[in-house]
Amino acid sequence: MERLSSSQIRVFNEIASQGSFSGAARALGVSQPAVTAHIRTIEKAFDVRLFERSGAGVRLTFIGRRLYQHTAPLRDTEREAAEILSRAHTLEIGELSIASGSPVPAMQLVSRFRQSYPGIKLKLIFGDWQLVVNAVRDRKADLGLLTDAPVSDDIVRKPFAHQRIVALVPQSHPLADRKVVSLRDLVAESVLFRTGNSQTQRAVSQALKTHGLSIEPLFVLEAREAIYEACVQGVGIGFMFDAASTRQDGVVRIPVKELPDTHSEDVFCLASQRNLRATDAFFSMVETDIGGGFPS
Repeated sequence: MERLSSSQIRVFNEIASQGSFSGAARALGVSQPAVTAHIRTIEKAFDVRLFERSGAGVRLTFIGRRLYQHTAPLRDTEREAAEILSRAHTLEIGELSIASGSPVPAMQLVSRFRQSYPGIKLKLIFGDWQLVVNAVRDRKADLGLLTDAPVSDDIVRKPFAHQRIVALVPQSHPLADRKVVSLRDLVAESVLFRTGNSQTQRAVSQALKTHGLSIEPLFVLEAREAIYEACVQGVGIGFMFDAASTRQDGVVRIPVKELPDTHSEDVFCLASQRNLRATDAFFSMVETDIGGGFPS
């Protein structure tokens, strides 16, 4: 049986990671025709298609995804080996990509990291819980920052703070002077929900189900910022993790009786990437700074 060479696997992994032939060529320091030739050789030899081409780049076919599941760890090993050899004791240069579900913890940690490692180029991705998990699993991000990061054998995570879900009540609303509200109080109110991929919404939906309650939302909004602004304008009552925004205008944050649990804010990454130099430095910073929490 014909075997793939290490260079062919390297080219394939880089295209899958970068999402384009040109991006892979730049990352590998070779010409795009050379990258294309490698893939054509593989596809011809095994009579398969590894990528679907489009104007926006490329995406893996079914067989391409299966192959990438098995070969992607080799890319991590190559990167780790290169970093061990070239930057064993320093982080003068390098790059680190971070996916986060909220800008508040991300920017706090990024600020501290940049003070210690100004030469590291940082790339930030923001999205809902599932987008962040996918970004880390698909190696689009080196590490993620999430509330209640996934628990899995192939993932390493470290909590660095805790927060809880609160109701965002407009300042002019009759409930705004409450010390605590119940989901039962909100059944007859105009309530705003997030989409299903939101960790906040999943927790709220589970609490409603547990207590046998049903709320028909006025709006279902995609972004946390949209929820907050709608509450400021008096459109309705929304939900948010209490440290997910530093804004204080226009709303009152009130604990919810049926949502008493605190949730950990976690930094996490694939176990295969935990020892990459920049990733290790970020984890070390978090471990040193645990207890710093969020601004009040």
